[in-house]
Amino acid sequence: MSSSRRLACGAMMIAMLSACKEEPLLKGLDQVQANEVITTLQRNNIAAEKADHGKSGYSVAINKVDLPAAVDLLRTYQVPSPPRMEIAQMFPGDSLVSSPRAEKARLYSAIEQRLEQSLQVLEGVVNARVHVSYDIDAGENGRAPRPVHLSALVSYEPDSDPALLIGDVKRFLKNSFAEVAYEHISVVLSRRPAPQHSPPVRHLPPAAASLSGWRLGAIVAGLALLLSVGLWWRKKRAAPLPARAISDECRAP
Repeated sequence: MSSSRRLACGAMMIAMLSACKEEPLLKGLDQVQANEVITTLQRNNIAAEKADHGKSGYSVAINKVDLPAAVDLLRTYQVPSPPRMEIAQMFPGDSLVSSPRAEKARLYSAIEQRLEQSLQVLEGVVNARVHVSYDIDAGENGRAPRPVHLSALVSYEPDSDPALLIGDVKRFLKNSFAEVAYEHISVVLSRRPAPQHSPPVRHLPPAAASLSGWRLGAIVAGLALLLSVGLWWRKKRAAPLPARAISDECRAP
């Protein structure tokens, strides 16, 4: 490869490396959360890298120009998700005995989180929130319990059928509670907005814009100077010797 081509390739590599500067996105994640973030970003054509920092957990880094789109995607898909909530964690064996009301409230809170986690497995569901309106005083003083009401807020993919999705969510929630009536289940859908795949346009003040233009011009001029020196050196080495110099070399013993 000639010297001019090597200089040109080196200049292009420097420009590409400076443009592809990585930006840390998240840190302190466990392995499941890091994989979840990587999968979400790669499905939306954003390159991401995972690094293991031992006890500090995992970190995820992306290209700096993809930062706005990545943050928008993580907010839309609600990732990284919190650790999976198990009902056994709500009532550890070594905990002090609490009141029946407190135990009932903690139990329903855990049920809501489990229902949310299960709904997110459905095809087309991006994120879900479930609320259970339970009667905390049910059964006390012989009072009849009030009927249970369920409400779900579901964010879904644009290519999903809203009518079919509502039916699936209602059927799932109905079968999760024995005492809930079908008409006491409400589902509200929210269509997922299109993610932002381009960084926002930053309007620079005139002084900063002129400074940026001057820097760009200096870089271009420096690259042009390097290419010119390389071409001149190549021509100088490839130029034939003058006739007088050749005759002098032939006469030399």
